[in-house]
Amino acid sequence: MGISRRRMLSYLCASAFAPRLLAQSGMASRGLTQRPRPATSGRPFVAHFTDVAASAGLIAPVIYGGVDRKDYILEADGCGCAFIDYDNDGWMDIFLLTGTRLTGAPPGTTNRLYKNNRDGSFTDVTEKGGLQHVGWANSVCVGDYNNDGNEDIFCTYYGENKLYRNNGDGTFTDVTVQAGLSIASDEYSWGAGSGFLNGGTATIGVLNITDRAPPFVASSEPSVLGGTNYDGANASPLGRLVFIQLSKRW
Repeated sequence: MGISRRRMLSYLCASAFAPRLLAQSGMASRGLTQRPRPATSGRPFVAHFTDVAASAGLIAPVIYGGVDRKDYILEADGCGCAFIDYDNDGWMDIFLLTGTRLTGAPPGTTNRLYKNNRDGSFTDVTEKGGLQHVGWANSVCVGDYNNDGNEDIFCTYYGENKLYRNNGDGTFTDVTVQAGLSIASDEYSWGAGSGFLNGGTATIGVLNITDRAPPFVASSEPSVLGGTNYDGANASPLGRLVFIQLSKRW
């Protein structure tokens, strides 16, 4: 079943309100006064969660902007993650995005792919998988865009988005350019959210926050919502599917 552009926009538009959510969470951005936390409801919360990240091997930090201060919307967005069975062993693995800092990325900063060891722990296989990358990542979605039975990865960034083809052997190949998803060197893109929309012919929907060039938008300025649809055109041989841009702004 297809998803309309309006519905896709409603799913993803929350990403554009990061500054407001940031203020509500207790961190004040430049030009904003920290808001008090709302009163608790007083109702019992019976669910209980235990943080097992360290024991599961998920210890690499996620880098995104300044630690104690966020001067720009770019630093306040944060990034996402995806559960993906990239090796088709029936166990869910994890692909975790990261960002960078305006002063430069700390050593070791990269997106990370964690393989499920089937015992409650994970192994970092990012380098082996060919998924090392540093940038202002925002969202990630998973889908088999070329119908070869392996789940592929699409990531949105401030800058050029990335499409990774699953090679079926535990590795991925960056096919952004070949798939027609690259941008010109003098263009700017800020993809906030994304999703594979249709079965059959793959379609990628991307929600853009702004198309302004640096210097970055200050955290006190409003975001500019827009969107881009990329429709997959059937091509041969398998794995050479090319996307064409359907719309620039919704």
